[in-house]
Amino acid sequence: MSSATTLPAPAKRQAPGIQLSPRNAAAFTLFACALFIVLGVVTTLLGPILPLVAARWSISTAQQGSLFFWQFIASTVGALLSGMLLARRSFRFTVALGVTLCLGGVAALIWADWNLGRAAVAAYGFGLGLALPAFNLAVAETNQVRRAAAVSLLNFAWGLGAISGPVLLRLTHDLTMFLALVGALVALGLFPLLVWDLPDRAYRGTDKAKAAVLTHPWRLVPLFAFSMFVFCGVENVVAGWAATFALPTFTDAFRATNANEAFWAFFLGSRALVPLALQRISETNLLRASILASAAGVLAFYFASHPATILLACAVAGLGIGPGFPLVISRVSQALGPQHPASTVCFAFAGIGAATLPALIGILGEWFRQPRIGLLLPVVGLIVLLPIRVSVAPPPVAVNPK
Repeated sequence: MSSATTLPAPAKRQAPGIQLSPRNAAAFTLFACALFIVLGVVTTLLGPILPLVAARWSISTAQQGSLFFWQFIASTVGALLSGMLLARRSFRFTVALGVTLCLGGVAALIWADWNLGRAAVAAYGFGLGLALPAFNLAVAETNQVRRAAAVSLLNFAWGLGAISGPVLLRLTHDLTMFLALVGALVALGLFPLLVWDLPDRAYRGTDKAKAAVLTHPWRLVPLFAFSMFVFCGVENVVAGWAATFALPTFTDAFRATNANEAFWAFFLGSRALVPLALQRISETNLLRASILASAAGVLAFYFASHPATILLACAVAGLGIGPGFPLVISRVSQALGPQHPASTVCFAFAGIGAATLPALIGILGEWFRQPRIGLLLPVVGLIVLLPIRVSVAPPPVAVNPK
């Protein structure tokens, strides 16, 4: 999952942990953003390196796709366990454990064969599932006055990491050197975690602001779950397979990562523009635009046969997919409440989508002997979302006449 969005932690009140001074809180937030850039590289690692590891391990298209399943299923399990760990242990323990697993997984890829490679991908996927939610919560607790701004900055840093991965791969121009560099950056981020002051545990204060929870929340859960499944799945399909599908039209696997970069750049840009867009159009209309642009980009990628058209298709797909998932999350939070069990179910389906859709692309590509044929599957899913969006987006707010 793509992205750094978190699963909700269990609704258990804890005693407050360490209260950092404003200066130390700012310093910790900057460190967290720096580490999140590195974790953004790790989260999206498979996309740019997939053509290279496929050649090194001599694996089929279906086996390539299964690597996404190993990463994101492990990440989903890790995210679910992250909330349990935070209910019993400190932020420091949970984040450090997750980052250590990321380091071990990335390092193992340097020498891995196919069998060890799957375990390595699962290891860093599980580590990301532990670290990303815990770090989001730690930054939120450290910046209680400007909570939303701090978390937004943190996830923007994750997006910078997603863009940086393909750039680093092209600069190193060697898979082993690239993995060693990423591993070294993860290791550099691990040491400060052992000495930095962090809040001890997640604290749920007596905030009286309650979500506008529906009377019968489970009725909308299938729609929310399917929406999150599709958006996360499509995001990982394009980001994961971009370089592989672009490779035949580029001179080498390193230049093919331009497709990943185009996707993530427009993905990040579109998320940054969501607040401005919502000042002009409703969430329902923005969600429709997101779905249509996503479908158009993925469909264009299916037909693209020139480097320029591939980059344009990936850019349009990123532009469309970027706003979709946050809009659905906003509605889930509003309709269900972040601590409702139904919310956990929805977020779990987001991880399942990130794991299964990219894997299905590989299976379908091998079955039909046409690698890109699987791209039609997420297009169908996005089209199905169009009539659902009315239920997923919040209803218009009634204005009382004066």
